Amino acid sequence: MVPFSQKVLKVVEQIPAGQFLTYQEVAQKAGHKKASRAVGQILAQNYNSLIPCHRVIKNNYEVGGYHGSFKNSYQKVGLLLKEGALGVIPTDTIYGICGSALKKEVVEKIYRLRKRNFKKPMIILISSINDLQYFRIRLNPFQKRILKQLWPGSVSVILKCPLEKFSYLHRGIKTLALRMPHDQELLKILRISGPLVAPSANFEGEKPAATIKEAKRYFQDKVFYYDKGTLISQPSTLIDLTSNQVKILREGKGLNKVKRVLKNGKINK
Repeated sequence: MVPFSQKVLKVVEQIPAGQFLTYQEVAQKAGHKKASRAVGQILAQNYNSLIPCHRVIKNNYEVGGYHGSFKNSYQKVGLLLKEGALGVIPTDTIYGICGSALKKEVVEKIYRLRKRNFKKPMIILISSINDLQYFRIRLNPFQKRILKQLWPGSVSVILKCPLEKFSYLHRGIKTLALRMPHDQELLKILRISGPLVAPSANFEGEKPAATIKEAKRYFQDKVFYYDKGTLISQPSTLIDLTSNQVKILREGKGLNKVKRVLKNGKINK
């Protein structure tokens, strides 16, 4: 008779990249649908890289721990997002419904799931200025000087991105809005996942989710969730940096920082 632990590992080994199962679903596929706790214990002790334990989440669709500790949950989140799964995670402003900005099919899925206007681009989170290379964005000296002072922080910046291959991101506008957040755990996630599209966690035109409970009312079992309590904040300040002048398009969190950086320069409103 094949041990239950081996059956569990076999089930997990077969979960495709970009997808996930709950502990209960794994237990059921392994032949003991009520043994979800045992599944968690088995996976906590597994360090075989060929067994993708990060693709198994809690029965309530929250991510849970990784390698036996909740301190490693950010690694699980990063790996799931990198592979193409969708997740509601905390940004440094509010909860966002996030997915890989490097996968067209993931971006389109978020548009459909969020009921978002297909003509409107989404904000992209990055872990460093170097991530702009993913989108073939080259900065001039003025842009570099400004961004090094504004990032990381709660300031979203519009930059030119004319390449047709990124039309699924810029939606024909040929610019992208990007932000390097300040939150250290989010940065650690981004270093694993790569750039993420991150619109607020709600249907278009409705109230952004301030809690995971509110987010679940929107997206139910279509995504995973990373709970960090209640998040209520202003949206980020949005500036246009497509030329050698700075134009403030939206005042929000981070506005004072923008004004301090540019106090001796020209600000257009």
